[in-house]
Amino acid sequence: MNAYLVSHNGMGDNLYMIGALRYLLHFYEKIHFLCKKKYYDNVVLFFIDNPNIICVPFDGDNEIEEIKCILNANSPMNDIFVSGGCMKPHFKSKITNQKLMNHRHIDKNYKIDFDTITTKNYNFIQDFYKDINLNLTHFYDYFHLPVTDEAIALYNSVKDYYIIFIQLKSSDGTTLNISNLLKTHFHKNNTIMICNDTNLYNIPNKTTDIDKKFNLCNNFVCNKIIHYTNVIQNSNEIYIIDSCFVGIVLPYLKTKKLKTNKVRIIKRDYAKNIIL
Repeated sequence: MNAYLVSHNGMGDNLYMIGALRYLLHFYEKIHFLCKKKYYDNVVLFFIDNPNIICVPFDGDNEIEEIKCILNANSPMNDIFVSGGCMKPHFKSKITNQKLMNHRHIDKNYKIDFDTITTKNYNFIQDFYKDINLNLTHFYDYFHLPVTDEAIALYNSVKDYYIIFIQLKSSDGTTLNISNLLKTHFHKNNTIMICNDTNLYNIPNKTTDIDKKFNLCNNFVCNKIIHYTNVIQNSNEIYIIDSCFVGIVLPYLKTKKLKTNKVRIIKRDYAKNIIL
């Protein structure tokens, strides 16, 4: 038996569903995961270790109609999982897998809350899982991203530094205030500040040391999401705004897969008032 899963379709939302997809694969031969075409090249890499999770791209400019066509064509012979408030008014889950329906799910009573991320402002993740009869245990414990050769190479290129990983900007353009981090660490020879949005060492009149860091950090700017995994897990400090990387850092944090305890996740509403 196979299944189709559709949820909210932002980049971060795709990461939030990794645990659900990997857990549900215990009950289905194949699971088809719907994602926007513009994210497909990133999302398909999340599952390169498992060919039974199949990403199905659709046109994001005509989202509901595209999804409707895909689900209607496949509903008669497959189970359908619909997750998230944006999708539920348009589509209904159809779950017939008796093995899944009779299975008793483990619930370790995980919480969302960390730093400025709270149950109040981030409860949508828990709701995503409730919509398909799962819980946060499936989100956290079954979250997994495969290790790529490029992720290993990128980490190896900076592993001799004290690593600070930063996601500076949210999808709506809100930016963290990292003025203290820049003041404290920019000129430290043994420290490197890696940012996925921009190269923090892109300044005029670079010294030899700054020029070296600029070249190293350029490889991390706007790279495929999966290639950041090793450097995130091995960073000495992590500072991110609430955007797609929450979908990686939060599961790693809750399941103790980060090297560091120095982690800040800043809700974009608070970004202007918190100086890092």
